[in-house]
Parts: sequence; C-alpha cells; structure tokens
Amino acid sequence: MAAYRELCYATRLPIRSLFSPKQRARILMKGAHAPGRYAAGNLLRRCSTSNSGKQTFNQTKSNYSTSQEADEPFSSEEEQSEESDTAAVRQLVLNSALEFVPAFGWSVDALSEGARAEGLPGVAHGMFPRGGGDLVHHFVKECNAQLAEKLAREVQEETAEEEQGGKRGRRAVPLIRDALEARLRMIIPFIEQWPQAMALMVVPSNTKEHFSNLSQLMDDIWYHAGDRSVDFNWYTKRVALLAIYKSAELTLVQDKSTDFQETWMFIDRRLADFSRMYKLRSDIDHTVGSLSSLMTAAYTVGRNVAGVNNRNR
Repeated sequence: MAAYRELCYATRLPIRSLFSPKQRARILMKGAHAPGRYAAGNLLRRCSTSNSGKQTFNQTKSNYSTSQEADEPFSSEEEQSEESDTAAVRQLVLNSALEFVPAFGWSVDALSEGARAEGLPGVAHGMFPRGGGDLVHHFVKECNAQLAEKLAREVQEETAEEEQGGKRGRRAVPLIRDALEARLRMIIPFIEQWPQAMALMVVPSNTKEHFSNLSQLMDDIWYHAGDRSVDFNWYTKRVALLAIYKSAELTLVQDKSTDFQETWMFIDRRLADFSRMYKLRSDIDHTVGSLSSLMTAAYTVGRNVAGVNNRNR
C-alpha cells in the first residue's frame, strides 16, 4: 500500500501508532464529512482495516519490520487510491504549514506545526524529505498557478472588451510589467523569511525543481503577453525576463521604501532597457536583411550587365 509505506517510512513508525484515539476519531470524522479535503480519514481507515486478522501493528520498530514482511500485495487500483490520498494529505499539511512560516521560517518546524494544526502528529513532517525545500516549492507553484489564472482571466476580459469596440488591451510590455509586480507581491507576506527560501533553492536537491518552476513562470507570462515565437527568440525572451525577475526579487528583499516603490521602478527601468535592446536588435536584423537583399540585387544586375546570365550566349 503506497501511502502506508510512504508514511511509515517517513516517520519510522507503524501508521496506527502515529495517532492517539482522539486524533483518530477527529480524522475519521473529517474524512467522512469531507473526503475530498480530508483524505487522511480514508488513509487511516485503509491502514487500520486492510489486513485485519493478518497483521497487528505494534509500537516497536522490530515488530513493525516483522509485520511488514507479512504485508500482502495490493491491486493497482488500491495503490493509485492510496497515492491520491497521500498527495491530498501532503497538500493539506503544506497549506497549513504556510501559516507558521512567519514564526518558524521555511523549516521542518513549520511543517510539524502545520501537521498538528490538522490533527496529525508532528512527526508527519517526515513525509517531506527536503524539509523546508518542499514547503518553498509548494508555495512557488501555488503562486505561479494563481498568476497564470489571473493573466488568463484578464487577457480574456480585455479581448472581449476590445472586440466590443472598447479600449485596446495592454501591449506586451505593460502586461509583463503588471505580471512581474503581481507575482513579486505574493512574496511580501513572507518578505522577512524570503532570503531563507532563496538560499534553500540553491541547495542541489532543490535546484532542478526550482528552475522548472521559474521556467514555467516565464513561459506563462510570455504566452499571455502574446508571444508565439518558435525560433531562437523563444529562448532569448525567456532568459531575459528571468534575469529581470530574479534581479527584481533581490531588490525586493532589500527594499525599505514605501510599498516597495523602488522595486517597481527597478522593473520599469529593466523592461525599458529590454525594449530598447529588442528594438535595436530588430532594427539591426531589418537593416542586415535589407542590405543583404540590396547586395543580392546588385550582384544579379552585375551578372546581367556582364552577360553571365544570358542563356543565348
């Protein structure tokens, strides 16, 4: 059973020993009334009834090892169901743990407090092998998803208004600017703890997922800004925007101005630089293309004048 194995491995204890009778009753009651949110109840029921008569879960680690050997295989449907329940429990703990970040930082302590707030034992933090790193990834993904939903809704509303003869929607750069500010504002509730989160993201075990989240964020912003490029510009635009975002993030954690105005002005300057650079590059590409066409035409005319292209020659 996937969820059973994961939670038992994480805590090094039998799953039934993780809950007091009072906790078990609370979780089972929550699971009965809101199975979608409180999947812990379903998880607890399965762990306590799956092998009744065949297994006895003991408090000691040695007895648990003996009972684990006697565990009978489960069907793929049950495995998938348990994995779904485990994911729901993890999501529940992570969401709750965010409330404790201001007090405990991006740490195992925040995860433990989040678990206790949901009626789970504090040792449930063992479900998160990267500790505070898992909590940061969860927060970043939630923020990225909220921003993508916000941009999609705004672009749809602006498009509908424009089609009805209203004002024209925002151009790419203003939309990108608003998106960067909206995303960075999501960090402000945890501004004091964010340097710790940034440090966790450079830990090797977190780096891959961190850059994956950043890549998704840049892609979402450019997509809703109307970028549909399929050439090398696809990469250069996203790398340039990533540099602006990360430098603005560093500015934000050091910003002491009212409402972080220095950070928003910093973004304006960097985007202005980007626009000028991109316009200059477009002008250069256009000039080079025109010059190439002119040289080709001159070369063709020269060949014609010289009779090189005369087939009757």
